[in-house]
Amino acid sequence: LGLRTSLHVDPSGTSRTVAALREPGLLCGTTTFVHANGITDEELRMLADVGASLSVSPDVELKMGFGSPVTGRALAAGVRPTLSVDDVPSAGGDLFSTMRTAFAVQRGLDGGLRSRDLLEFTTIDAARSCGLDARTGSVTPGKDADLILLRTDDLTVFPVTDPAGSIVSAGHPGLVDTVLVAGQVVKRDGESVGVDLPALRTRLLASRDR
Repeated sequence: LGLRTSLHVDPSGTSRTVAALREPGLLCGTTTFVHANGITDEELRMLADVGASLSVSPDVELKMGFGSPVTGRALAAGVRPTLSVDDVPSAGGDLFSTMRTAFAVQRGLDGGLRSRDLLEFTTIDAARSCGLDARTGSVTPGKDADLILLRTDDLTVFPVTDPAGSIVSAGHPGLVDTVLVAGQVVKRDGESVGVDLPALRTRLLASRDR
């Protein structure tokens, strides 16, 4: 049907999921494979050959013992990985910390990756994996104005000399000053616009207690 799908892959690699899908012709560029810590380099090249995407969830993968995230191996095979959280109760729900973990782990393994790589994983590469790169993922004339503006006067990052490095190595949700979705402001001066936070907190507490 040409629909975009995502598939969590057995982290042990024993199921050979990618190869199993390729054999009957079911491996295609509209699928995103999540985790995939145990897949072989040959299977990663299979993903590259069909233009499939890969989503790395470094915090959950390390915490649950899946093994090292496949970030560097994916790049070597020609696959631009994207980043995901996977399980918010088990890991922080923001992509700042996800970028930091992915960056630190890969630097520890082989010294690879630049800060700008991580920003691309979470913006243009992510948009491409969802088939939305013609609409969003970069600041380009004609695309939706999906933007976040970060404060640079916060003492956790001040003074900023390398914006990409500061975002990846020290970024956090508290820096987010303004958010625009398709040009509409949904957060301003660090506060959500049009969201009743007291009511939301009441609902969350009721859900927790139940």
